[in-house]
Amino acid sequence: MAPPLNVAFWSRLNAGQQDDETVYVDALRAHDDPLKRAKALWDWKDLSRGVDVDAVVDAVSASELYELVERPPDDAVATLPERLVAGGALANETVVTPAFLLHLTASDPNEYSTQFPLFDVRCWVAFVYLAGRRTRDESLPGSATQSARRFGEFSEFFQGTIPDGVPGRMYEQALFRFGAYISALPRKTIRAIDEHLTELEAAVCESYEDDGYALVQSRPDRDE
Repeated sequence: MAPPLNVAFWSRLNAGQQDDETVYVDALRAHDDPLKRAKALWDWKDLSRGVDVDAVVDAVSASELYELVERPPDDAVATLPERLVAGGALANETVVTPAFLLHLTASDPNEYSTQFPLFDVRCWVAFVYLAGRRTRDESLPGSATQSARRFGEFSEFFQGTIPDGVPGRMYEQALFRFGAYISALPRKTIRAIDEHLTELEAAVCESYEDDGYALVQSRPDRDE
């Protein structure tokens, strides 16, 4: 199946703003225990504003996480919030935090889990748009889904559309940055976003056809 977006372009868009890849990979290399990985990456994932990582570590064990990643994603993401709420770590059964914990459990530095991909509102927005989940006159969602079943659909989409040979982290970054881009547009309906992207693609194609470059002209050699 062809990918639903230009992975190479979107994964690199704004990539120079922060070296988040080093932080992520170093944490996975430094720790085998998924809860220690979570502690190392809690601020990186921007979860510390709403969830206390120490409360999470007290509410669930690594062995429970390893057991859960053997289940289908929707089942695992439905079960983990129940345990975190019961343990006082979460106020309600959300999806983002459990999905992050399961991702860290199922991944290693050399193998990004495509079954439990990193997930937030921007990835969800990208999925909703690219999968055609809303009609032309509807707007993009304003937050990530709270439904474990919907996360399962996102996981299925992720696994079914990732191109051969493309690392999972690269594909997730493409979805993340595409979702961030369309979320920031002043045009909010699906119809208006379609029109904007069509105009953008036309401008890129016309530039390449007319001038030989799509984004910027290659910088001349300084020695010339």
